[in-house]
Amino acid sequence: MPFQVTNVQQREQVFVSALPGLEPAVEAEARALGFSPRKVEGGVELTGGPGLHQEANLRLRTASRVLLRLGSFPAPDVGALTKGLAGLPLGRVWDGKGTPRLAVTLHRARLKGPDAVLAAAARAWGLPSVERAGPLDEEPSQGLTLLVRLEGDTCTVSADTSGEPLHRRGYRQEVSRAPLRETLAAGILVLAGYDGVEPLVDPMCGSGTFLIEGAWMSQRRAPGLSRTFAFEAFPGFDAAGWAARKARVEAEALPTPRAVLRGHDLNAGSLGTARRNARRAGVTLTLERQDVRTLALPAGLGPGLVVANPPYGKRVGEAEDLPGLYQALGATFRRAFTGWRAAVLVPEDAGLIRALGLPEGRSLPVRNGGLRCRLLLCTVPPARPRA
Repeated sequence: MPFQVTNVQQREQVFVSALPGLEPAVEAEARALGFSPRKVEGGVELTGGPGLHQEANLRLRTASRVLLRLGSFPAPDVGALTKGLAGLPLGRVWDGKGTPRLAVTLHRARLKGPDAVLAAAARAWGLPSVERAGPLDEEPSQGLTLLVRLEGDTCTVSADTSGEPLHRRGYRQEVSRAPLRETLAAGILVLAGYDGVEPLVDPMCGSGTFLIEGAWMSQRRAPGLSRTFAFEAFPGFDAAGWAARKARVEAEALPTPRAVLRGHDLNAGSLGTARRNARRAGVTLTLERQDVRTLALPAGLGPGLVVANPPYGKRVGEAEDLPGLYQALGATFRRAFTGWRAAVLVPEDAGLIRALGLPEGRSLPVRNGGLRCRLLLCTVPPARPRA
């Protein structure tokens, strides 16, 4: 196969990564925003004109990170790898100052370790050495981070355009006992078909992440308006053009949510955290202290979407109480939320799912903080008649 570096100067190719299980949510959101996504393992691929990576970072609320493809080439050996790396259009993302960090992934590649890739990059770019980056889902990329993936004999190189992971919106400076990533909360709402108009209730709201993400969806507020991105340090970055893009997107947002958003929790501290997070996000929520076992809604509210992320029993002393809590949560759903759609994130535990007692609907595999979970989606039936 003749050597060839394939890259795109006029049009951008972007890979949008997602948390495991959220690929369909990113695909649905991207399509609703007018992109033409192609779902692949770990996320979606997008192709578009200049600035696509900026638009994706700014608007996609379910995405974890946005990568700009720089090129793909055959790399059957170290020599071909070095030559391919030297031919990349790095001027788009690197001014030659400092040293890029590399995140290396090898999949059925002939090269058996990342050190050979780092050494090839140093030779290709005339550097003394190149540092290896850690997992980007665990740490923000510092400076320019390039992702090098060798799959078989093919090498694909991308530049991280996000910097801080996209779930860090800026409003959640405090968390409750069971934190939920903002991107996962938004993804669950997308998978549940939340339209931003119907009522949204979280009976165990914790730090309020579901409700704040729902409020921003209801306002059509883009999630990236209040943060910075790695691409702002790229050579030739047009600060005026970026400011104009943000202004256009911000002008699309409504001043207040179109939906009723209510949160309940027995823990007063969690409600205080939710109020402060909501204030930082610029939204007002209705938050009340109520026990999930006795929760009551105002007359005439709904139906809408009820969403919950109950405890998983990972803390000492919690596990033995979980079946009763899940039974109580299911009973409250059937009593107070008849006819509502429900979205519940639960651990992969058949006993707890049975205790919840919700009807069979869709059950989607997702991960929360590395834990295998199920997202249960259904319509809540009436309360069971007493024997």
